[in-house]
Amino acid sequence: MISLRALSPLEARMDDAEAPALLLSTRNLALLLYLARAPSHRCTRDHAMGLLWPEKDQERSRQSLREALRVLRRHIGEDRLRTEADQLELTAGAIDLDTDRFDQLVAKQDWAAAAALVKGGFAEGFALPDASPFEDWLLAERWHWRGRCMDVLIRHAEARLDAGDLLGADNPARRALDIDPGSERA
Repeated sequence: MISLRALSPLEARMDDAEAPALLLSTRNLALLLYLARAPSHRCTRDHAMGLLWPEKDQERSRQSLREALRVLRRHIGEDRLRTEADQLELTAGAIDLDTDRFDQLVAKQDWAAAAALVKGGFAEGFALPDASPFEDWLLAERWHWRGRCMDVLIRHAEARLDAGDLLGADNPARRALDIDPGSERA
């Protein structure tokens, strides 16, 4: 199974080992991340081409997408990446994504475990400078996750304070301040 860690510098692992270099190609990784975060884990072929290869003409973009899908299928499995008609879709459980675990932990109000997943900004340092549609999406994701991570770190610090654990509150509060030095709540 492929695991993606996105609440940090972007990292992909396969069966608890380093992912193959071909899978780690920037565009392949970008497509995998986008599909993992997309609503219902799907998008159209045209959307993916416009997002990741906006500088290419239609035919070259289509060929690049076909090659990326071939690589992803080889590593994810044929049954986990569906390409029916004009739709691309990751099946449920195809990818282990830390943001999904983060959401589950937040729903349980397990602030300590959710805070432990925060190792940096969303896909910190990852970029596709010649694909501005992807960069725009990435920026929106980063702002979304920045707010979510700040909230969890502060809630974890507050829970530690409520439990009388001043030292335990220090680390998450400092991490929140690292994210937003002007935060009064932190």
